Amino acid sequence: MKKLDSHTVFGSCERFNRVLYGGHAHDDDQGRFFTFAGDTPVFMGASSDYTKDTWCYQAKNGVLMSGLATTPGYALGTAHDSFSSWFHNSSDIAAKWDHGYMSYELTRFSSYFPAVKVKVAVYPVNPDDGFLVHYDITTDQRVLFCAGFGGITPFFGRFEYHTSLRRDFSVKDCKDNTAELDGGFACLHGPGDVSMLIGTDFDCRYELDSAAAMEEKFPSLFLSAHDGEKNIVKLRKELLAGEHFTGNILVLRNGSPETLKKYLAMPDPCAFLRGRIREKFASVSFHTPDAVLNDSVPDTMIALDASFHGKSFYHGAIGYHAPFLGWRGWYAPTLLGWADRVRSAIKAHFDTITRFEGKERVWWDGADRPDLDHEGTQYHHLENSSGHLTALLHRDDIYDMQEVAVDMTLHYLEHTGDLETASIIYDRLCEILNWEERILDPDHDGLYQSFLNTWISDGHCYNGAGCAQASSYNYAANLRTAKLGRMLGKDVSKLEKRAAKIQQAFQQKIWLEGQGSPAESIDTIGNKLVHPSPELSTLYLAADCGNTSPEQTFRMLRWAERNIPFEKTLVRGGKVYYSSNWKPKKYSTQGLFPAENAAFALTYFQNGQRDKAMEIVNGLADAFTLSPYPGSITHVMSAHGGADGGDIDFTDVSSCYLRLLIEGLWGIRFRRLDGRLDLTPQLPDEWTGASISLPDIAMTLSRSELTDSYTVSLKSEIRKKIRLPLRFAAVDQLFVNGKEHGYQLIPGYGLSFLEFQSDEPGSLEIKICYAEKPYPTLVQSGFRTFGGNLETLEVRNGSIAQIIDFDHILEEVKPGICRIAGRPGSYDVLVRAEVGAFAVFLPVQVEILSAETIPEPENYPVQQPLALTPYFNASLTEIHQQKFLSPRPQGYSIGMRLNGRYAWEWNQFGHNALNVDDSGLRNCGGELLTRSGIRFATPSKGPNAVTVSIWDNFPTTAEIPLSGQAKELAVLLCGTTNAMQSYVVNARLKVIYADGSEETAELIPPVNFDDFLIASFQERNETVYFSDGTHGLVQKIVLDPLKELCKFTVEAVANEVIVNILALTLRK
Repeated sequence: MKKLDSHTVFGSCERFNRVLYGGHAHDDDQGRFFTFAGDTPVFMGASSDYTKDTWCYQAKNGVLMSGLATTPGYALGTAHDSFSSWFHNSSDIAAKWDHGYMSYELTRFSSYFPAVKVKVAVYPVNPDDGFLVHYDITTDQRVLFCAGFGGITPFFGRFEYHTSLRRDFSVKDCKDNTAELDGGFACLHGPGDVSMLIGTDFDCRYELDSAAAMEEKFPSLFLSAHDGEKNIVKLRKELLAGEHFTGNILVLRNGSPETLKKYLAMPDPCAFLRGRIREKFASVSFHTPDAVLNDSVPDTMIALDASFHGKSFYHGAIGYHAPFLGWRGWYAPTLLGWADRVRSAIKAHFDTITRFEGKERVWWDGADRPDLDHEGTQYHHLENSSGHLTALLHRDDIYDMQEVAVDMTLHYLEHTGDLETASIIYDRLCEILNWEERILDPDHDGLYQSFLNTWISDGHCYNGAGCAQASSYNYAANLRTAKLGRMLGKDVSKLEKRAAKIQQAFQQKIWLEGQGSPAESIDTIGNKLVHPSPELSTLYLAADCGNTSPEQTFRMLRWAERNIPFEKTLVRGGKVYYSSNWKPKKYSTQGLFPAENAAFALTYFQNGQRDKAMEIVNGLADAFTLSPYPGSITHVMSAHGGADGGDIDFTDVSSCYLRLLIEGLWGIRFRRLDGRLDLTPQLPDEWTGASISLPDIAMTLSRSELTDSYTVSLKSEIRKKIRLPLRFAAVDQLFVNGKEHGYQLIPGYGLSFLEFQSDEPGSLEIKICYAEKPYPTLVQSGFRTFGGNLETLEVRNGSIAQIIDFDHILEEVKPGICRIAGRPGSYDVLVRAEVGAFAVFLPVQVEILSAETIPEPENYPVQQPLALTPYFNASLTEIHQQKFLSPRPQGYSIGMRLNGRYAWEWNQFGHNALNVDDSGLRNCGGELLTRSGIRFATPSKGPNAVTVSIWDNFPTTAEIPLSGQAKELAVLLCGTTNAMQSYVVNARLKVIYADGSEETAELIPPVNFDDFLIASFQERNETVYFSDGTHGLVQKIVLDPLKELCKFTVEAVANEVIVNILALTLRK
């Protein structure tokens, strides 16, 4: 395959890799019809209905294939028929995606075939359900055009993936199908009361045949008659030498003959359908020097339009096309001016608020239901709980996405100032916030439990912890609802107090000043550990919800750059970040997700860090370029930036991406509840021109060497706060509508801004005139150094006005020269550089190195494996055969199965598989020899583990006596842990000397510990596999050879973790 441009690919064999969407005339039905097209001209109608299948499996609604032949029933060749070919099997197809429909050009049939040129285009029908295929064929000899249509199935699979089973047409697809001819059209009937009409606007022969005809490799053989039930439709038309044939085939789902004839009688049905497609994105224009970004906007709007169904936005346009609450689907529609749809979604979902009599309780039934789709059913349940919204429009489910829904609702109300809707839902908003506090903050400390409350949260279990994400959502919700309440004349003191309480708890408990980021969560049971490694959504929500100051946001973004892995994309070298640094890498706990990256890039824009934001924008642009799905990216990416499975046209991706471009890149944010419009466009310096037009606002940018010119046109009058990025360090003048205007200079992080306000009615013409003065820059922006060293901070084109040393690692000896004073680690410093009235904060990264000692070569001629049989309290293969019931937290419980395994686990034998095989230990003859040469004593039968855990099933600590002296203790161990315990101490090993002093080793995944049934990922220790799916590791503890040993202890530290000590060996 070769990509000719951003729209066209040549020579691809992909099929069904593009979905075409129609209209909304049948939104009263739960199901949705769509058309599979792709890089080759074979087409399939399909539908989904979440009420029939919660996985949103699809049903085939007929496959249409077409081609040319010379002689019916005769094929010249077996691998390739030189006398006929299906269009989709041609090797020179140029396929073009054109914002809502596909077109194709092809010429290759064989060197023995007439000279034929074929053009095909396929359009979704709108407003009815169906598709229209247009043909334009020229030939220099007589040929036969033919087409076959058939295959209506029940709901049974997903067909957008090229690995999907039964994706292509098969005889099985025609089971329980019937076909009939009726004059100038034909009709198929199949399962689910589905009827498919097919007709043409050209004369042709209609025939019925058995499904075997459409399995023929060549059209020449397809044209022959076949035995069996006649349940597919065949079309045939003779094309004469020199003929230029144009015509249309129309397929309608559950349509009428009259509707079929209406479309076919149109003078140009293709033009009509192109018009219906353009209506989906015509209200917005987006023009920049970046063609990929320009193309992505209408394509993503088409996808987002397809996500709307009836009253609300569904979870996906295709996959998970179901009315789940939340999932970030309303942000972009609000910005696009789709107020009616967003208002409809708000009202529909808020109408689901629960009302119950009786005493409310949160309880757990002790059941274990590990099924994948509803992994949360082992959580606690609610009884008689009033004040929460159901997870779907028509029924409840496990998700608590109402925090997202409330945030999107308030975002809509701020953008539109729709006080009518606000007055309707205000009391329910307050009920929801009361429910959130009552159920998710049961210890009343101001920190809320996160429970399946973000897109990324599927594989998360917080064990009742106080969490940054839920706390951020609730802080913003209470603060903004209070603002709304004041406008409606309500008493908002309760909301304001609650917001202040949450903010105080966040700053005092969640914010880690020494680390410069929020924690992910803080446990409420066990040792009440702080989980210090936040994921992307924790960071961007803290900023977006206003829980962090701009300076804190800057610091946590720097923390992310150092600690969360990212990939460089293949074309532009853009960045895409993994969702966390947790291990193991697995869907939803660690992966490359476009929606997460879009939200993260928005945070960079909100913090004024345009260049960092554009790195991610370029990564997402590469995802469009590299996607096998024209005009779409999947909700899971590969390291190159292409697709890695996942759903196409996923609502979360569509909405977050468009919000990034509108609120981030163009910086458009209406705050009508404050009577203000904030404009902070952050277009790259190299762009000399760009424009955007939305229903509410239009903006343009034009640049010359020393001038930036903006126009702002609004449909309504509003006070405007405008903050514009500066390309130079000196502004000569600012003109607004031709008159000189006052302004402020606002220093930013590497990029500074000019800010002014305007109440002028009508359009604004803004012109910034620069003096040619460059930005101050650092001579050196990073230092890798040792404590005690002197380092020089020096600025070109300016002077140092202030050094902001967050961690107090610099001791200024004299201006610009500092002594490094701090522990080894990475630190951030900000230098405020000034030139005249201009100032900018320049980030400096300081890495303080530790003095490395070269380890002595291992030389332990004596090894003393210790017999642990008296201390064993478990057999490795039996640990997960028991039930783990307590301790469990107040409120929602943990996502752990009764057997102590993580509910969203994919181990080396599959999802939730339990295959513990320690045969490598049992069959080693009593002594295991590792690859590094360490010998361990282990029994062939009976208990073989000293097991500790915070679970009540085992002791929390255990000790084993030691004696004598040694240089090292080697510990063979394994354990149970999960991604949520990443970067916290899971267990602590100690060797205590006779004099009371001790040596300590902490087990921290993924550094030196991992789960014994997951493919090994820990970084530092030797891994020992006992079988293909079960492993342990060797933790070494260096000892003082002159001290007398007393005992070894192991302590379980983190909740949910089980640690098994299998063997000890003293090395001397």
